[in-house]
Amino acid sequence: VANLLVLVALCLDRQLRKIKTNYFIVSLAFADLLVSVLVMPFGAMELVQDNWIYGEMFCLVRTSLDVLLTTASILHLCCISLDRY
Repeated sequence: VANLLVLVALCLDRQLRKIKTNYFIVSLAFADLLVSVLVMPFGAMELVQDNWIYGEMFCLVRTSLDVLLTTASILHLCCISLDRY
């Protein structure tokens, strides 16, 4: 929910859109939102059931999305840190 609020706030407020650093924050919020929607529910189901029931192909897709989106989040944090420095 917090990531959605960040996206809505930055889309609606003109003053926030003028600051170029906020584009990194929007992108980070979007990447984290994708992780929470596409990766975490299936990982939670795997932990609860102690078994992967969705098939081998979807396992590879979920793992790939996990690595891709987590790496994107880390790189966004690095960009924000360098920009703030």
